[in-house]
Amino acid sequence: MHRLSKPQAHNSSSHNTPVLVGHALLTSSEVWMFREDENLPLQLVDHGFDVWLANFRGSHYGVKHKTLSPKSHEFWDFSWHENGILDQAAMIDYVLNATGRARLFALSFSMSCSATMVLLSERPEYNAKIIANVFFGPAGFFKNPAGLHRMAKVVMETFPAFTNRLKDVTGEHAINDKMPFSDVSLTTICPATKRNAIFAPVCRMLSDFFAGKNSYLGSDKLLRALTIRFPSGASIRQCAHFAQSIERDGEFRKYDFGRARNVELYGSPDPPSYNLKAITSPTLIFCGLADVTVSFMDCSAVSKAVHSTVAFYEIPQYNHFSFIIGNGLEERVNKKVIAFFLSFL
Repeated sequence: MHRLSKPQAHNSSSHNTPVLVGHALLTSSEVWMFREDENLPLQLVDHGFDVWLANFRGSHYGVKHKTLSPKSHEFWDFSWHENGILDQAAMIDYVLNATGRARLFALSFSMSCSATMVLLSERPEYNAKIIANVFFGPAGFFKNPAGLHRMAKVVMETFPAFTNRLKDVTGEHAINDKMPFSDVSLTTICPATKRNAIFAPVCRMLSDFFAGKNSYLGSDKLLRALTIRFPSGASIRQCAHFAQSIERDGEFRKYDFGRARNVELYGSPDPPSYNLKAITSPTLIFCGLADVTVSFMDCSAVSKAVHSTVAFYEIPQYNHFSFIIGNGLEERVNKKVIAFFLSFL
């Protein structure tokens, strides 16, 4: 984790309430620090919060282990289920122990929303450790896949064994943060300078395809900062877990290990859905109307399934990337989040 706080704050009357900030699949804590302006974590620090940027296992900053090597299959044998019940729980406990606090705020984006929902559903005692949640584009349901996910659904319906053979297709257990094309193609297509500006429209087109068409996305420089740090590591099983949901019924379910193993683990041939009714900590949810990674309908479905949702914001023209590099974050998102957190103090 990376900690953001003002050194003098710990010796002043500032409240110093901890906030744990999560990241999306294939990214790391770095995504929150691309902006110099409208930077939510830094603004939270300015308002007296003690901000901790999380890094889940498998990300660029999450490949160390006491006993396992990141070159081993055992290290990568996890999905966002383990990110929730193990990683998120461990980070919450670490922050609370380090700060001497009993509770913290949790701010989650995309896959880290998945992890948070898993934790609070499977280990509901952790609801008592969270003052309130904020979810940006929560990846839970995929009943209305769009963009790349819609294409993936067609492929998986055409080739039913696809999700169970991801490892065979790639020959790896992990998606590394140094894929061959990352440092060459993406830095060329998504330029920070005018020298390669001819490629900027192509970069925008790729962004529109993966995250959704958005005229409110930030500058080409911000988009390049995102792409040159992408991907930042993930396990094949993390991706397969999402793929299973897209391929099946779009429900927020546990990992499908196959009928025999499912019966052994779950007592049924099909993986059960997570009990989102177990989430009791107050939750604020933001959805982008232009988001195709987590469609607006699927995002809004999370707000209905999580009964502790206290407010739900629809952000016009925002895609999945907009929550970190979009224009207008100050008014559309940041002020609302800060006011929400402060209302509990």
